Amino acid sequence: MTVDTRGADIADSVVRGFAEFATEVTPDDVSDAAWRAAKRCLLDALGCAMGAQGTDVVTALQGIASTVSSSRPATVLGTTITTAPDLAAFVNGSAIRCLDFNDDYFGTAESNARGDTGPHPSDNVGGVLAAAQAAGATGAKTLLGIVIAYEVCGQLVDEVVLRGNGWDHPLFHSIATAAATGRLLGLSRAELANAIRLAVVPNICLYETRVGAISNWKGLAGPNGSRNGLFAALLAEAGITGPEMAFEGPRGFMRQLDHHFSLGPFGGQGHDFRVQNTYFKSLPLRYEMQLPVQLALDLRKQVDPGDIASMRVYMERKSVTSRTAEPALWRPTSRETADHSGPYLIAAALVDGKISHASFEPQRFQDPALLAVTDTIELIEDPAYTASFPWQMACRFELVLKDGQSMTVFGENPKGHPLNPLSDDELNDKFLAQVERSVGLPQAQELLQAVWSLEHETSLDRLFSLTLRVS
Repeated sequence: MTVDTRGADIADSVVRGFAEFATEVTPDDVSDAAWRAAKRCLLDALGCAMGAQGTDVVTALQGIASTVSSSRPATVLGTTITTAPDLAAFVNGSAIRCLDFNDDYFGTAESNARGDTGPHPSDNVGGVLAAAQAAGATGAKTLLGIVIAYEVCGQLVDEVVLRGNGWDHPLFHSIATAAATGRLLGLSRAELANAIRLAVVPNICLYETRVGAISNWKGLAGPNGSRNGLFAALLAEAGITGPEMAFEGPRGFMRQLDHHFSLGPFGGQGHDFRVQNTYFKSLPLRYEMQLPVQLALDLRKQVDPGDIASMRVYMERKSVTSRTAEPALWRPTSRETADHSGPYLIAAALVDGKISHASFEPQRFQDPALLAVTDTIELIEDPAYTASFPWQMACRFELVLKDGQSMTVFGENPKGHPLNPLSDDELNDKFLAQVERSVGLPQAQELLQAVWSLEHETSLDRLFSLTLRVS
């Protein structure tokens, strides 16, 4: 098999752009702010993964992983299980994503796609960790892999209209993880180009995952994309080639989306890395509902939810639907539907004064008293909010009370948005609250410090060992 190790003849400009960036970016190109941002993202992802230990979904996936062994193993977080790297990527990524508490990215004021889709970039972290273990990478190289994954994923978010064309975002994770893990595995530019091609062509996904009565797959689809990206890198490492014109070909990605795009500037050389503009969550629910729920929690201090006759919730277009179009959002039957349902989440915040994991238990999301408040809620687009989204997120409530009084409540940029960020201390608190339940507070604090000093670790062995409960 003849391989062009220079990669000079990569005809597809998108493949070429990603391959050049992933192979050429150096640690010296990455700013101190971007290194710190990568640690923040890893810390948040590990906290979410540890918080999901013991859930039915994660336990089931760990059982599957335990049936597979590998001569090039990777570790399943929170366990002594070692398995094939791509399967570890899937299980660990799914643990990160399971409780819908992990980070997001919608773009900046310069993003051409205007927040069309918001894939959780930490869905790639499972793949990065697995490849780093398989390659024997240091902590510093692992952090560089995270920077690359977030940059590639963010490029796609900034430039590609995906959701609006009926497709789902796990494809972005396939591409991002292929780029990051290809770098960790030491692929040449030509090999990494094949990894990108092999990540794109087989892995276009349907948005059906996220509509109606939502299944377990909602939280697994993104990590499966990352798994496929690592598999693509492993194929390319073995010399397997992919279709040359994966994006720009006559039957390529752009043709299927009926959407032509070009890549924007990558991080470095005066440009921020996209990892620096990560959107973090302060509540375990869909990101676009962070602000409405925070408003509802404040509103509860002023209004008894039983006094509400009607409530009109104004948001950007992508978050607006109707009971006729998606009745399951007004009557959720699964955790996955409940944590994506604007009407239910707003009502739960008003009735309970908090959103917690208990909010997504069947006895809660099927409570008739809570559903009665859900029935008062209507979602409506405000075109001004659509125009400013995602870099300015805004929401307005217009209420009519049963005694005839009316009131209006407005807010913008939820806590955790890049313009209203979580501080390092707040991220630490979020991490410790989740990890303490699994390993106890002293070990959780040790794991926290290990992440903040990861660049000094010669391998990831200590990181994984600290996710195990010590008897």
